[in-house]
Amino acid sequence: MPPWAEDGDAVSVSGVDNGGKPISQDISNGEVQEQLGGEEPPHIKGPNRFKEARQAFGKYAKSGTKDDLRKSLRKYSTKSTGRGKGAAKRLSSGITAGTGLFGLLSGGSVTTVHGTLNLSDLSGLNTDQAIDKIAECLTPISADTDIVRSALNFALSEAIEDVEDFDDVNFDPELISKIYHCYLTDLIFQQVVSDMGEAWLNAETAVRQIQIENQLRELVSVIVDEKLEKATNGNFDGIKQSDIARIQISAIRETVDEWEKF
Repeated sequence: MPPWAEDGDAVSVSGVDNGGKPISQDISNGEVQEQLGGEEPPHIKGPNRFKEARQAFGKYAKSGTKDDLRKSLRKYSTKSTGRGKGAAKRLSSGITAGTGLFGLLSGGSVTTVHGTLNLSDLSGLNTDQAIDKIAECLTPISADTDIVRSALNFALSEAIEDVEDFDDVNFDPELISKIYHCYLTDLIFQQVVSDMGEAWLNAETAVRQIQIENQLRELVSVIVDEKLEKATNGNFDGIKQSDIARIQISAIRETVDEWEKF
């Protein structure tokens, strides 16, 4: 196992999809890292990697202006993450979980350190109960546990919030597309919020902090939507299990690379 791989993040997908085609894939944080290749730039390995970005986000927290938000994201991309490739490396556990999620929603069985799960196991549950089971199964045992769990819960809750019984959910390509848009948006959003730490305390009030975080989420959402559409050619119909890690990597990389242009 490569030195960056963490125990507890491996996912195995097996079975057949909703169209009767075989599903088979084993993936882990380390394998996602290998797909990305290369080392992080030296300047983002040290203890001060977030210094300039946090200063910029502190200024944004005070002003609340979109211009300062865009400047902050540019600093974050270039000074803290190693651009989109570095961001995807840091979110590799989330990409692994997202790969398992696709297998599950496509009709396969997913096995993680937490056990094995398929959609039939969720029959009879309400949507909240089913979402908890999915998040519990797919959330890695790693430093990214809270971020990945939050993104899984957010994506599934947003996508199927109007359905009370999980058995009534139809995971067609349109719904799966919505889930991945929400998932990648929250994955990136939560990572930025976590990395910027005390910079958010520069907001004058709790209400202001909520406002600026919502502004950040909205901007991330718009760009993720554009990049995910590009990575899937605007359609999740026909996407294979072997494609989904690459699609997530592409959407994350290009979203963070876009910030460098701000």
